[in-house]
Amino acid sequence: MEGMRRYPLLFLLLLAACARPDTAPPELGLLEPQGGSVAPGRTLSVEGYAFDASGVVSVQANGQEVLPPEEKGMRLVRFRFRLQAPASGQVELSLKAQDAQGNVGEKRIPLVLDASPPRILVDGVAREGSLYRVYGRVEDNVAVDRVVVGVGGRFTPLSLPKEKAVAFSAEVPRGAVLVAVDAAGNRTTRRLP
Repeated sequence: MEGMRRYPLLFLLLLAACARPDTAPPELGLLEPQGGSVAPGRTLSVEGYAFDASGVVSVQANGQEVLPPEEKGMRLVRFRFRLQAPASGQVELSLKAQDAQGNVGEKRIPLVLDASPPRILVDGVAREGSLYRVYGRVEDNVAVDRVVVGVGGRFTPLSLPKEKAVAFSAEVPRGAVLVAVDAAGNRTTRRLP
């Protein structure tokens, strides 16, 4: 133990000699669009990240560089770009990241074209004084992203999971509006009660 105190630099040099070269490709992830669905013909924002211990020097989406110059060489980088979805057919997003050692990571992400808006199904309405208790469910073929109640120009999100079918219950005054948005950005509005 005493030798370790005298020669800390020698110990560090020995540890550095044992280090393995970086042969792992960068990791890629997609944050938006959620659920991998897009509305046909729409321009959508795509946001993601890449990580590599030796630093990320390039991120390409469908062959175009999308890494901001100020993030080049950082271990964790975020990228953002816009993509035009076709009116029909399959959409596949091809992401490629390269690290400082020349390792390349690739990820192909199929995007679902979703032209169907969510459906709002009201199962019951009960009057309680000046308010109405409305309950039901919202269904979508891909995933319901959010459900919001609008009263007098003020919108309040309901705390619901992001699933294909979600149950809701809300106490609202006459004339309130329920807005459901799916993962592709399609929306449906229904006046309550």
